[in-house]
Amino acid sequence: MPKKTKSEDPKKRILELRKEINQHNDLYYKNNAPIISDKEFDFLVKELQKLEKENPQLADSSSPTSQVGSDLSPQFSKFKHKVPVLSLENTYNESELSDWLDKTGIEENYSLEWKIDGASILLYYENGKLTHCVTRGTGGIGDIVTENVKTISSIPQNLSEPMNLTVRGEIFMTFADFEEFNEEYGGKFANPRNLAAGSIKQKDPLEVAKRPLRIFVYDVYFSSSRKGINSHKDILNVLKKEKFPLAPDTTILSGTKLIKEIESFRKKKDKMPFPVDGLVIKLDSLNLRENLGETSHSPRWARAFKFDALLKETTIEEIDFAIGRTGKVTPRARVTPISLAGTTVTYATLHNQDYIDQLGAGIGAKVLISKRGEIIPAVEKVTFPPKKVFVLPEECPSCNTKLMKVDDSVDLFCTNRHCPERKLNQLIFFCSKKQMNIEGLGERQIQIFFEKGWVKDIPDLYTLEKYKTTILELDGFGEKSVKIIFDAINKSKEKDFRFTLPSIGLNEVGPKVTEILIENGYDSWDKLLTLAKSKSATEELTAIHGIGPRTIDALLNHLKDKETLKLVNTLIKLGLKFQADQTEKSELQPFVGQSWCVTGSFENFQPRDLAMDLITKHGGKKVTGVSSKTTHLLYGPGAGSKLDKAKELGVTLVSESEFLNLLKKEGISI
Repeated sequence: MPKKTKSEDPKKRILELRKEINQHNDLYYKNNAPIISDKEFDFLVKELQKLEKENPQLADSSSPTSQVGSDLSPQFSKFKHKVPVLSLENTYNESELSDWLDKTGIEENYSLEWKIDGASILLYYENGKLTHCVTRGTGGIGDIVTENVKTISSIPQNLSEPMNLTVRGEIFMTFADFEEFNEEYGGKFANPRNLAAGSIKQKDPLEVAKRPLRIFVYDVYFSSSRKGINSHKDILNVLKKEKFPLAPDTTILSGTKLIKEIESFRKKKDKMPFPVDGLVIKLDSLNLRENLGETSHSPRWARAFKFDALLKETTIEEIDFAIGRTGKVTPRARVTPISLAGTTVTYATLHNQDYIDQLGAGIGAKVLISKRGEIIPAVEKVTFPPKKVFVLPEECPSCNTKLMKVDDSVDLFCTNRHCPERKLNQLIFFCSKKQMNIEGLGERQIQIFFEKGWVKDIPDLYTLEKYKTTILELDGFGEKSVKIIFDAINKSKEKDFRFTLPSIGLNEVGPKVTEILIENGYDSWDKLLTLAKSKSATEELTAIHGIGPRTIDALLNHLKDKETLKLVNTLIKLGLKFQADQTEKSELQPFVGQSWCVTGSFENFQPRDLAMDLITKHGGKKVTGVSSKTTHLLYGPGAGSKLDKAKELGVTLVSESEFLNLLKKEGISI
């Protein structure tokens, strides 16, 4: 935000701080879109605490210093927590941590664990059965999101004994899962934390089930006697026994060794497969915890240790816009190049107009840029304000169509389906490796053909050969490279419904939805058209596991849309397949009776569906998700939540090298 003049009058300054802190609490807990760092937020809180202490006559029980931030949403029923759900006080350096250790006892034992950057959740068990899943909310009252959270398969539904207890954990998403899911949905989510926090607040559990959410639990509140549970180590053992998922690397050690161990955690931080925003340090002894107690805001026996975010200052030189294939308009700051996390950063996202307004960003502003984990660079803070806060244009920069917000989104969209930049990005998406995999047609080549008017829409790719002579006259297009392009275009006609349907970029209809449709008998465009004409279409699709109401509505709308129908009919006439191939069966059938799923990336199978094609050709069945009926999981680097679920269910795990050896043993060539 642009810097404001601070009031010197204590009363006015206290009111200013309360208002500002409450605004930041709402941005963090309700909008999942913080615009200042935790450290800056804590400075505001400490300033307010100091002023309130110096001016006790101005005390107010509604002050944010007396409450925790709230994520309550009006659409959910409320639940009164059985114990206060508190926040942690933050420390940012060894000096602050040492001061706290001196008060709590540096010779005592402490637990040290990752602070997962996700959404806090409480799991309530009564007589050993999971009855309620509740957000933290205000700390006293939370939202009931039971059915949504139950879609996370690693959460035990029943305990081994009829215990009454409350388990606290953090719901999150790994970087690999986030990237895969975000690509499926057109890149509309900003980061794993936002997606995880937003997912548990969805109205439809079927929609939540499609999202690769995970959980790590880290604490237990006992409703009755602790039965010999005297330490945090004992709590972790209870959680392990009940098969709750725990974060890796948690350790119990003396306070004298904490600082050194924190350094080893710091070195591992950027290599973690999930988002972390620091460490949590807690006294191990539960009796000592009780003696120390807590404030209205945080326990005295625990602290969060925050790593400084990887930030660098630079200047916004220009602001332009990316118009995605779905029409979403994303403002981007072109910045003075800086080196960050081993890469040169020249662009950083500004997300949307609301985010720009909250930051007070504009051309000429000095800003801090972050790059967290695998997330694209983002503008985090304005350190020197611009002359003018930037305002997005009312019209699309590419086609001059009036920009609109769609379905209560904070983002602006160009709704013109013939917008040149939308069309260009649809072509790039169609030709990409994970879609039709047209070798030789990268972004540069497609842009050249698009600007010359040779390829304006997807069908034009299949009539491009009439420009072959002219293409050969262009710089960088020799006989060999042009032959590769046209061979790849012709070869793409061999791809079946599994590729053609998701590649045309229909909203909500990606590879996973396509595979689910095929598995349930809707294995061609004609069958989907017949379904759309049926009065029971919605009912039939609702019965399919993994397809929620939003996807159903979108799919049925696509099947009645004149432009979509025209596009598919044209592609069919050009020789593309809009039906699933009946897998050619080999005499070798080693995979008969087996159901295989795949996750991760592979050196010898690019795209990875090539491995699945071999399995189905030789008697096996391909499935999109891991369940109790899955017999094998083929996994590679970057494996997502499917790997964890497969381990829990006892599914046979097969690495790429093991799969290659298996094929060799069975006499199957790749």
